[in-house]
Amino acid sequence: LEEELKNVTNNLKSLEAQAEKYSEKEDKYEEEIKVLTDKLKEAETRAEFAERTVAKLEKSIDDLEEKLSHAKEENLGMHQVLDQTLQELNSL
Repeated sequence: LEEELKNVTNNLKSLEAQAEKYSEKEDKYEEEIKVLTDKLKEAETRAEFAERTVAKLEKSIDDLEEKLSHAKEENLGMHQVLDQTLQELNSL
């Protein structure tokens, strides 16, 4: 009976040691999950900021392309007026 009690005590100590080991692993994994969750949130925040920045830049590009188009039209109109004026001057 003493031998059996000794074996049970040893098994209990072994199980307690394993439980402590697994508890430490669990704590480690929980901390790792927290770190990764924080990194994910930071990455999502950066992605949202990047998306807003891209949208603003695309709008700026559209606005600049429109201004360029208007400037080209004005330039064409001025060239036509200049050509017409030169023709009138040459015909004098």
